[in-house]
Amino acid sequence: MGFVFDTTPVKAEAAAVQAVMDEYRLPLENGVIDPDENLPKFRQALKDAGIDTVIAEKQRQLDEWAATK
Repeated sequence: MGFVFDTTPVKAEAAAVQAVMDEYRLPLENGVIDPDENLPKFRQALKDAGIDTVIAEKQRQLDEWAATK
């Protein structure tokens, strides 16, 4: 539909979030690690990495983009 997220304003946070995803995603998806124990750790690691900042920036950009459509 034309929207492309520019990660430049949150470059450090986006990189940190990606590192957390790289660490947890496949082990969780493949059942290699216990989700009861590791999902809370994964969620906290995402928060610590700045996922809320990334989400807020993406929402800001999306709102700005949508206002022009």
